[in-house]
Amino acid sequence: MQFMAEQSYVYNSYTPEMQKIKGGPFLKKMFDEMLKKRDNTLKPADRKMFIYTGHDWTVGSILSALKVWERQMPRFSVMTIFELHKNAETGEYYVEIFLRNDEKGCLHELKLQHCHRKCPLDRLVELSADVLPNEPYEQRCRAKNSNFVEPPPRLIDQ
Repeated sequence: MQFMAEQSYVYNSYTPEMQKIKGGPFLKKMFDEMLKKRDNTLKPADRKMFIYTGHDWTVGSILSALKVWERQMPRFSVMTIFELHKNAETGEYYVEIFLRNDEKGCLHELKLQHCHRKCPLDRLVELSADVLPNEPYEQRCRAKNSNFVEPPPRLIDQ
């Protein structure tokens, strides 16, 4: 039973299309904020932190979209931290990603495929391009089969 429960978090965002629908919008928003910070166009300019809350499915979907989610059961208060840093020597911006999924509060640093643990911001955006939404949500979720017939509304929705 444990295996199936853990696997359900994998299947929730298993395909690139599902990753784009479930994790992509948040990643796009977060990357836009990071890019604005880098480009000095973020308002207010002195903002240092964004905090978002969600659920276990949210964390799984976001990390699946980044291809760093491993089969596991999210614990109570599972948390992901994305830190944007500026290299003092080069001026380059990079991102570090951490996951806390235990009651002890231990953070585990995550590493994206084809990137360093300190992943350059532009590289992170580039590696995520296939899951970032590039069309309106309504268009993305439209049926692709021209023979699809929408079911009638449920009685509870009327």
